[in-house]
Amino acid sequence: MLLDFKLPGQKIKDICTKLGEPYQVRLFDARNVIYRDLGNGYDFEIGGLDNKEADFNATLYIWHTNSYSQKIVETIDNIKSFENLSSVLSEKADYYLNKKSD
Repeated sequence: MLLDFKLPGQKIKDICTKLGEPYQVRLFDARNVIYRDLGNGYDFEIGGLDNKEADFNATLYIWHTNSYSQKIVETIDNIKSFENLSSVLSEKADYYLNKKSD
């Protein structure tokens, strides 16, 4: 079975540009998401934004990865605006950047 991968749309690219470094658009599980590696075993994956809809409805998945496993440790959904997304990302980055990886 061949998977049909699509290039990221303008909406997700614009949001990623507004978030700035170190966020980037990546392809995960055959969908485009915004991604950030925190460098300590925690990663952010932001889904729900690669569409042409005017509505803003993002979900933040926080992953913990190490050499033997990867799992979602927290999910925040129904993020309804860029301002709310930016605030949630700032709060969660502060928390997870200071958290030691297990």
